Amino acid sequence: MSKSVHGREVVALLAAKVAGIDQAALLALIEQEYPLDLFHTCKVKGMDKNQILANMMAKGRIVELNGILTAQTSCGCKNK
Repeated sequence: MSKSVHGREVVALLAAKVAGIDQAALLALIEQEYPLDLFHTCKVKGMDKNQILANMMAKGRIVELNGILTAQTSCGCKNK
């Protein structure tokens, strides 16, 4: 079975880009770092990079302002 990557890793990847990046650049970076394209959260399994990005945005872990995405690292799951 392939190793799935937790969504918090995607948030951390974005957090390393202090000024933020646009969505296309983040998706390319995710693909470069995690080529298996298999992600999960504590509650949802089997997501691809587009789904994990949408999930993290819906949860407020990644926010978009004027086309730039930034990470909100102060919130998240309790199961670290």
